[in-house]
Amino acid sequence: MDSKTIQKLNNLEALKHHMKKLGFKYFEEKDGWIDFGTSLYEEFDGTRISKSNSISVHFSNRCIFSMIDDLGLYDRLSEVKQTILDFYEAEGITDED
Repeated sequence: MDSKTIQKLNNLEALKHHMKKLGFKYFEEKDGWIDFGTSLYEEFDGTRISKSNSISVHFSNRCIFSMIDDLGLYDRLSEVKQTILDFYEAEGITDED
């Protein structure tokens, strides 16, 4: 693995770690997105992250989707935003990308 790939993995692990500290203990990577959530649910084909109280972060451009219905999580949204912005900065992703 080259140093750039290792740095990307380190940035992603840091993002996962900080999001977990903020209450988003589950994550799933898929199709250029990483979804963070506070709970899981069972489907016929496996366990998924609940869309309630979840945040999705795109890997290659500054795009975030969130759905929060737990009022307690609202107090943490500024920290969540800063954590995601720190990830984008570490990855070199800007508004212009």
